[in-house]
Amino acid sequence: MSTGAENHTDTGGSNGADGGTVTRRRVLKSGVTAIVGVVGVSGLSGVTAAGDGECPYSYPSAPSWLGEVRPEAGTFHEWPWAAENLTIFIHGFTNQNGGRSYAYEIHQYLSTHGYGGSVTTCNWDAGDSWDEWYSAKNHSIEAGAALAGLLDANGLTGDHGVTVNLVAHSLGGKLALECVRELQTTYGRSINSVNLFGAAVWDEQPGERFYDGILYGTNETHNYYSENDDTLGDIYQAAEFGRHACGYTGGAGGEPGNWYDHDLTARIDHHCQYMDSADGCVADITDDLG
Repeated sequence: MSTGAENHTDTGGSNGADGGTVTRRRVLKSGVTAIVGVVGVSGLSGVTAAGDGECPYSYPSAPSWLGEVRPEAGTFHEWPWAAENLTIFIHGFTNQNGGRSYAYEIHQYLSTHGYGGSVTTCNWDAGDSWDEWYSAKNHSIEAGAALAGLLDANGLTGDHGVTVNLVAHSLGGKLALECVRELQTTYGRSINSVNLFGAAVWDEQPGERFYDGILYGTNETHNYYSENDDTLGDIYQAAEFGRHACGYTGGAGGEPGNWYDHDLTARIDHHCQYMDSADGCVADITDDLG
């Protein structure tokens, strides 16, 4: 089985089902790919026409009591140690994308809709600008392994009697999958669920690199994706030289039986929309948190 290891020099793209059909997305992708080749990924910061541009959703400021783990530092803040059911939100690319605010939005919804567990957040080094995209991807691997070590060392796994769920947005999805891969292969541990919101992860990797981690490291892994997410459909695909994200197309095939794709194309139009309590998909995960 292939490991699905990433090679950023790969310039080959995926073959689309529409063959040579010219679509708006195909034109945008080819244009943005050309920009990447000329000015590098940092040049994408001004190409808002190819992505979401400004996020039309606003999220509340998180209170200081919201629990937080920093895997690379190995530290916890206001952690709910007595919780028997724990949901950890993992933010995506860049450190300014509102990770704590997203987590608090999820907390507010779940706490008023029957979830009796605790919602916390994972704060990791996700870069500060587009020219740190590739280093942020590397950090997601390191932070995922570090988070797995912390979960095991602190008894935060199903094997320790704690129901743990990871909810991850964008590049945070890679961190989450790296975490359960490490948790299973190194520590022989598992958690309840992983829930991916617009995951910035190559679509073939759930059936390759992360196969065993998903199968043996989680009870269920849910992938929520939208083909209306231009951040993944245009900018991500250009930055990854034609690779599709599973948060854009779903898994490419070959995923284990406890992987579930959820096509939200009819509902999700923006990359930042997934966490919104009214228009996102937080309601979809409520029954999967144990």
